Amino acid sequence: MKTIDEIEKLSLDELERISLDNSIEVPDGLENRIGQALYARSRKRMIPWICGIAASLLLVVGLAISLRPPQLQDTFDDPALAYAEVERVLLSVSGTINEQLNNALTK
Repeated sequence: MKTIDEIEKLSLDELERISLDNSIEVPDGLENRIGQALYARSRKRMIPWICGIAASLLLVVGLAISLRPPQLQDTFDDPALAYAEVERVLLSVSGTINEQLNNALTK
């Protein structure tokens, strides 16, 4: 049996002649085992690609969800209730500003 170094030194013509030699016995099922090994190797190479694509999709979906405009909340059907709420909020803001100005002036 030849070593790997000896095989690597063979020319293409010698390798082809050896491959066509019918006196060399090939084990049963070798072709199937080689095919299964190649299939397993190709699947291992696909896993990082699939993970990368899945991570990219998750990132895009996350950005789409976080960047969408907020929904309006607490809307009023009755204009009188809406006006009362606006008046309450403005008075609250006005009171907060007055407190801050008074605190700033007394310091």
